[in-house]
Amino acid sequence: MKINFLLLALIIFFCLNSGFSQTAQPETDFQIWNETQLIFPIVKEKDRQGKQTEKVLFFVSGSFRFGRKLPRPVDERIGFGFDFKVNKYLTLSPSYLYRAAQPFQSRKEYENRLRFAVNLEKKWKTFSLRDRNLVEYRIRHSRADSVRYRNKFQFTYPILKNKKEIFSPFAANEVFYDFREKSFTRDEISLGVSRKLNKNQTIDFYYLLQVNKSSALKYLNVFGVNLKIKVD
Repeated sequence: MKINFLLLALIIFFCLNSGFSQTAQPETDFQIWNETQLIFPIVKEKDRQGKQTEKVLFFVSGSFRFGRKLPRPVDERIGFGFDFKVNKYLTLSPSYLYRAAQPFQSRKEYENRLRFAVNLEKKWKTFSLRDRNLVEYRIRHSRADSVRYRNKFQFTYPILKNKKEIFSPFAANEVFYDFREKSFTRDEISLGVSRKLNKNQTIDFYYLLQVNKSSALKYLNVFGVNLKIKVD
């Protein structure tokens, strides 16, 4: 009788322990992000000085993110869009993005995002400032739809040698405001360096700290690599 009781207790203990291990969600994670973007100039014009400028660009991007203590895939994205250069300070960017994610073992997320960005940029001799204002409508299959406003402010300081840019360190901060939750739900702080491999290829290396206020995953430490390739 005692043996049966102990056996029953052990079965209950292991069942409960297994259930908790499957549903427990960590609050922090270390992730690797990678994004590749192909850029196709569509409309080119010459200014009064005869310098050619790219007025309309079409781009396609793909992104893979690995996390959950590595090397598990946790996020896959693909999208496309346009950059309309109004003048040297202002660019308008409508775009679309599809996202599939597995942030936890027992959870899957799917989204279609319709996005519109207003990019402001000012360059000086020694540094540049860029402010991106992005609104995105998120059509979510697993949860209710939502609309977010994202503001990303970036400071870039090019390092020059013989008047030629060698690489460009940068610092950025992006805040997320969710209109459904009526609050700021995320903050991303990043530090990195950008380098031109040639006239058509640029690569970025960065570290990013993500702080989430409305998610079970509170903190992300991220190392990322972005590659931009212009196809003339």
